[in-house]
Amino acid sequence: MSATDQVSRRSFLAALAGLAVKPGPGTASEPELSFLAIGDWGMGSVAQKGLANALASTADLARARFIVSTGDNFYPAGVKSVRDPQWTTSFEDMYDAPSLMIPWYPVLGNHDHRGDIGVQVAYTQRSSRWRMSGAYYKRSEAMADGSFAEFFFIDTTPILRHHASWTGRFSTNDQIAWLERELASSTARWKIVVGHHPAYSGNPGKVSRALVDWLVPLLERHRVQVYLNGHSHSLEHIVVRGVNYLTSGAGAKPRNASPSAYTRFVAGQVLGFLVVRLSPNTMELEFRDDAGNSLYRAQA
Repeated sequence: MSATDQVSRRSFLAALAGLAVKPGPGTASEPELSFLAIGDWGMGSVAQKGLANALASTADLARARFIVSTGDNFYPAGVKSVRDPQWTTSFEDMYDAPSLMIPWYPVLGNHDHRGDIGVQVAYTQRSSRWRMSGAYYKRSEAMADGSFAEFFFIDTTPILRHHASWTGRFSTNDQIAWLERELASSTARWKIVVGHHPAYSGNPGKVSRALVDWLVPLLERHRVQVYLNGHSHSLEHIVVRGVNYLTSGAGAKPRNASPSAYTRFVAGQVLGFLVVRLSPNTMELEFRDDAGNSLYRAQA
């Protein structure tokens, strides 16, 4: 049996096992839409596996409907093909618990760009749970009352690389123009934009002037409630002019982080992830560590 067939067989068997999990993933008929967010995880390390176990337990308890990956899915230089062994060591075998056999919606990080980013899109056709339809895309999720939460997944690396050459209007960049159109036309109760790089962070070396110039005005203009990112290897909740900036980038190798002027919560040097619970009228945020302990909870 080839390595590819082995990965496919593991995915199939794990998916079957997932059908027996109780209580199982959440559905649109439930009062809350719950999901998890983890970033900067693709190292295939013992530390990553420890956090994966806590992620699995929380996914089960929270009845998570899906998982968001905030980028840097594979270190140090992305993946080269759909048969790259990192698909097995850092993803399939790493997140193999039945409760994690739910959709994963990833964005690309700067380390992913060092490999073939098209491969991560292509892997969607080979996986029962990896769902990246393009470098940028959107996803709608229904809530119990029929309202929606919309998620806009973007690729921030090109924005950082090329923003200095843009002039005048957002339409000078296809991705930014797409995001502006989609946000303007959205009637969703909750609007959540997901990218890899932070606009604001307690780690000054990770803050992006490009996103402050080009993304933040869109978030504020179209009343986006959340921008979710990784890149800073920390857990953070920052609120600026009504937008919640959430960093979940402590998936494998956490680093130091300090409070900024608008910080509500920051944790550095701790492995962790984010839990979000949405109802039509409330959003609850929670950061958890690799033992499953709650580090911070808030309503936004």
